[in-house]
Amino acid sequence: MASESELERLLSCVEFRQESNEVEGIDEFRDLLEVDRAGRVLRFLCRSLPKLKGQVRGGIAFVLAEHYRKTGAVQSLRELFASNDEYVRESVLNALWGEPGSNPEMGPAIVQMAIDAANDASPGVRTEVSYVLQNQNAWGVDVAAGIGTLRSLLKDPNSRVRHQAAYAVGNLAKSKRDMTSCIAQLRRNVKHKDMYVRESSAWALWQLSRYKHDVSSAVPELVWLLTDTEEYNEPRKKAAGALVHHARKSPENTKVVKAQVQSVVLDKSRREIRKFIEELAACPHHGTT
Repeated sequence: MASESELERLLSCVEFRQESNEVEGIDEFRDLLEVDRAGRVLRFLCRSLPKLKGQVRGGIAFVLAEHYRKTGAVQSLRELFASNDEYVRESVLNALWGEPGSNPEMGPAIVQMAIDAANDASPGVRTEVSYVLQNQNAWGVDVAAGIGTLRSLLKDPNSRVRHQAAYAVGNLAKSKRDMTSCIAQLRRNVKHKDMYVRESSAWALWQLSRYKHDVSSAVPELVWLLTDTEEYNEPRKKAAGALVHHARKSPENTKVVKAQVQSVVLDKSRREIRKFIEELAACPHHGTT
């Protein structure tokens, strides 16, 4: 096991790289904690954390939070998350994407921490909430209590928060969660000024349609998104995917989508628009386009 001086040396090598937006040098501590049977490395990091600053402090907080998650130390995790340092809070949530482990209290505790963080002053912390909820859901944790939180984050003043919340909503829908309550705000976000919010919102509506949600109310907004003039074509592609999937469900859906398409001018020079028109024409309705 590394000596105190070696641990000090390793800690001095931990640094934040602006160009990659990553904290380098923490993997050595992650490896050491795996074999830290006597708890020496853990105690060293806990002592050192208050002396560190900024992203480096966040990086070490990530290491500690990951260790607590893996070992089932719920109370230690809560105490770490209670920090008044936004880098620590964001890093703790980032460490909670992973499997909750064998402690049955860990999954619910992680979900509650994510819910509590939805009102955090830091957009970075609020963004992590959606990542945590969608990943814990993927691990089989019951995140139903967080659906209202995601609905709230879809209205967040920060575009990045809205963007990730929409992806989380779509991913929960894919796991057969009832996300109907999020459709109204997703409709609004399809017309958001930020193109990435538009993209993720259209994608989420597509997933909701795929997993037995009725997205009829969002058809006007999705058709509007087909007219988006940005060169970045992903928002249009996601809108087209949602509309075609919805139309294929029934002749009545096809009729409604086609009628709405008639009210806009589509740029047929764009490949995704030509593909959409072809796929819509093949849907189960014999009216005119």
